Amino acid sequence: MADVDTLTRLWPQVREVAVKGGCAYVVSDDYLDPLHLRGLLARELPDAELPRHIVQVDSLDPADLVEPDDRFGAYLPPRDDTERVLVRIAERLLGVPKLGVLDDFYAAGGDSLAATGLAVEAQRALGVGVSLAAVLRHPTVAGLAEEIGRARAAVPLPRAEAADAYPLSPQQRRVFLAQSRDPASVTYNLPLLVPLPADVDGARLADAFRAVIARHDILRTAFGTEGGRPVQRVLPAVPFDLPEVEGTGTLPVEPFDLAAPPLLRAGLRRTGDGPVLALDLHHIVTDGLSLALLLREVDTVYAGNEPPPVPAQYADYAVWATAGEPPGGDYWRRRFAEPPAPLRLPTDAARLTGRPATARAGTVEFDVGAERTAALRALARREGVTLFQVLLACYATFLAAATGGTDVTVGTPVAGRGAPGLDATMGMLVNTVCLRHRVRPEATFRELLTEVAHDVVDAFAHQDYPFDTLVAEVLPVRDQDRHPLFDTLFAMQHAEVAAADFLGRRVELAVAPTGQAMFDLDMQVYERADSLRVHWAYDAGLFLPGTVRAFADLWLEIADTVLADPGVPVGELTGARRVAAGAPSTIDIEL
Repeated sequence: MADVDTLTRLWPQVREVAVKGGCAYVVSDDYLDPLHLRGLLARELPDAELPRHIVQVDSLDPADLVEPDDRFGAYLPPRDDTERVLVRIAERLLGVPKLGVLDDFYAAGGDSLAATGLAVEAQRALGVGVSLAAVLRHPTVAGLAEEIGRARAAVPLPRAEAADAYPLSPQQRRVFLAQSRDPASVTYNLPLLVPLPADVDGARLADAFRAVIARHDILRTAFGTEGGRPVQRVLPAVPFDLPEVEGTGTLPVEPFDLAAPPLLRAGLRRTGDGPVLALDLHHIVTDGLSLALLLREVDTVYAGNEPPPVPAQYADYAVWATAGEPPGGDYWRRRFAEPPAPLRLPTDAARLTGRPATARAGTVEFDVGAERTAALRALARREGVTLFQVLLACYATFLAAATGGTDVTVGTPVAGRGAPGLDATMGMLVNTVCLRHRVRPEATFRELLTEVAHDVVDAFAHQDYPFDTLVAEVLPVRDQDRHPLFDTLFAMQHAEVAAADFLGRRVELAVAPTGQAMFDLDMQVYERADSLRVHWAYDAGLFLPGTVRAFADLWLEIADTVLADPGVPVGELTGARRVAAGAPSTIDIEL
């Protein structure tokens, strides 16, 4: 154990120090970060001599030197390989030396970007699925390691019996029905452009794609109906070409025929700025994580290597997901025992009846700014929450201000890969959860933030329950002209997830807009190291561009107000700033 002389030499800002029972008690006029102090000590002392606790006290009176509970804040070094891997990743992401397995990840400076990085890197290093939801539920290495241990011990997803046709998963069923109602729709297309090295070998790249298509059944799957119900059929082989053309780096976004796989198009464009891979996939066979998996495996095969075996095919998941009730149903039924009323967003045009499932979209884009982003991250650290939860609380407050309501709902996408063995499965596994927040005018924003954070963790913990199953249970009669349960979507796109290593470079998986909207408002926040970039899509049949820009100003105004005072009453954020819902042709915002 370090002696007092060592402690006072390393901590000159400390007025007094006492060492008792493996704890260091310090007296200082300023707040001292115990993790920072531990880091200073760790440069000179081995783990065995580090204080179990560093406690700031008002005086060295024996009555103040109470030994803290070892369950909270004690330094405990990693005890096995899993904890050592997690500690090493967390220390690098946070820039914190000597992180203990009982230290709180968020109190140590973690935010949603770092949490996502921890989930992604831990999954790669440990070879087991580690979700962002797991990191949110278990803010200590010890808790997360226990969760990973349970995941490793879980019974693998059972293989489906061979069949001519398989059921659609709940996620696929919604997409299939929407596409069938409007075969010309490109709403569910996922087009993206991927820059390539100048010396890319087109024939070799095409062969790599063919090898990956052969590995994953979902890329050889046709969709249709049998006896009046939608089914999917896995074909033994499908044609794939990678045409090379000169010109711009674009790929026309055209509707897919769901009965004619592969539901994947690719083209190699030789542009003036270098070659570009133009990709387009239908959402019924992929999601964001599957896009990254596709590129990683194509990269592996292109380099002459063999990807690891596929532990579960998508049909295995579809049969499992439809064989019985997935976990989480009781939680969601309690949350929506009383269905929410639709939000009354002020629009520039009346909502039409009989409107199609998709509408023409517009987009407003803006930067949050480096200074404001840094302040939002600092607020998240002080409050012990993630940046996503802070931004979502601001968004819920915005919805209350815009509509005058206090019961607001927001959709957000989740990975949906809770079943064991799905981390290397390609297909549409992403689910949507409907977050429901009570924005009470008498509460402070800090209280609202705490409630939102708890709601997010609970919802993510029950993310595997299909959204469409919930809708069928709680909305037996629904308005066909509106999205069920929520009209607006809020999501964060993390750089660690929305990227892949491909042919020698790190590429972002930025899906290009299709020009069609599924929601009234769809806010996508792209998180980067220095700032946040927001793409706010909207139904152009309901809103004018100026209206959505005014919405953006209101959301930023709310963020700035809570940054200045997180204890501000919510009513001050929603009442004076309420959006006027008068004539349908104009919108006024009182700022």
